[in-house]
Amino acid sequence: MIDHIRAYPMIILLLPLVVAILFCERTGILYPEEKAVYDSLCVHTFVIQSEAKPTAKCERYEAETYGGKVYVYVRRDSINTLLHAGDTIIAATKIRKADSIGSFDYRKYLLRQGIIGSAFVYRYERKPTASYSIPLQKRLYQRLASAGLEGDELATVGALTLGYKEDLDPEIKRRFQASGAAHVLAVSGLHTGIIYLLIISLLTLGGHVRPKYENQLGRSLISIVIIAAMWVYAWLTGMTPSVVRAVVMVTILEIGRMIYREGVSLNSIAAAAVFILLVRPLDLFSVGFQLSFAATFAIVLMARQCEKRFHLKKILKKRNRPLDWINGTVIVSIAAQLGTLPLTMYYFGYVSTYFLLTNLIVLPIATLLVPCGLISLVLGGSTIGHWWTKITFGLAWLMNHSVGWIESLPGSTWPASINLGMIVIYYVLLLLLCAIINIDD
Repeated sequence: MIDHIRAYPMIILLLPLVVAILFCERTGILYPEEKAVYDSLCVHTFVIQSEAKPTAKCERYEAETYGGKVYVYVRRDSINTLLHAGDTIIAATKIRKADSIGSFDYRKYLLRQGIIGSAFVYRYERKPTASYSIPLQKRLYQRLASAGLEGDELATVGALTLGYKEDLDPEIKRRFQASGAAHVLAVSGLHTGIIYLLIISLLTLGGHVRPKYENQLGRSLISIVIIAAMWVYAWLTGMTPSVVRAVVMVTILEIGRMIYREGVSLNSIAAAAVFILLVRPLDLFSVGFQLSFAATFAIVLMARQCEKRFHLKKILKKRNRPLDWINGTVIVSIAAQLGTLPLTMYYFGYVSTYFLLTNLIVLPIATLLVPCGLISLVLGGSTIGHWWTKITFGLAWLMNHSVGWIESLPGSTWPASINLGMIVIYYVLLLLLCAIINIDD
């Protein structure tokens, strides 16, 4: 037992860190101090960080000001024009703390996302927008548009390749969520894994040029290039918890290869969680953070052993690559679903019925679409870029319509809810199941 504990030092470090974050959040230590700007009329400069989100009478924007990050509500009328990410406005207004909505602590909910308050703007002065002030993801998204992508297909490719979801139609989001494909829209370990394999293929010419095992310099140079490229990709996609988690794991794996050691999977995941929480402790309360790590832990703990025990090769008595892929996809999908099921029910109140069918159809499309989208991004509006974009557009169209068809099937979602106590019981039972599955190790 002690040997098992010593084998996973990062998990031992993660547990007290989580407890410390929960305590600090409870006492308010993690939240920014009360600012003097609250509830006092001042002239503020707001740098818009997001596209408009329509409300009943206003457009809501996420903006940066000297007091922190706030929601800016701009009245919708003929005088105020639509703002975009990168715009800077000056307005006389008050920044107000959010109030509770019934028993729901809306202020704490916003603070967990780094939002210190909200401001209502009726009139403003707009400064000229400098190109460098436009967020990087927005500029790259505009380059995809210049390559010839448009409409829902442009929004889908932007979400898959860049993590830019500002222009995604709410109906498209709903279809992906209802069909069990929401993880495809959110740049995550799936996308990072595709990029990782693509980089390795480019550096090794499809596996034909690899440094010999004893050539440590050659191995190290390839690993350094891979690590650098993966962190650049994480930066391009906004350093979301799911991408950072995957990139940290890749970094640990490549460092292990440089020194002739293989990283321990559970330790790698825990190290990624520790790294993220040390830098951004409030991510612990992010739904994306929780779903990402719940799915990854479940896959590592269950999928490998399940694949050994229930591989189709044992039934068919021979190896078959398509069946191997189907077998692996089904097992990984079930493991991820078991890991995230209580969180999905708790936060969203439903269960996706056809998640297996969704993964079998959508994952191959996503595997092709991510590199195609990146190539369209590199080629831009060139002649070759416009021709290549037709392929990218077709794959995005196929993905959107596949998801729409699955969502339209009878009983695609079932309402379900769960409380925190039931979540704890569920994960205790799941850990017992994982212990039974891994009992031979």
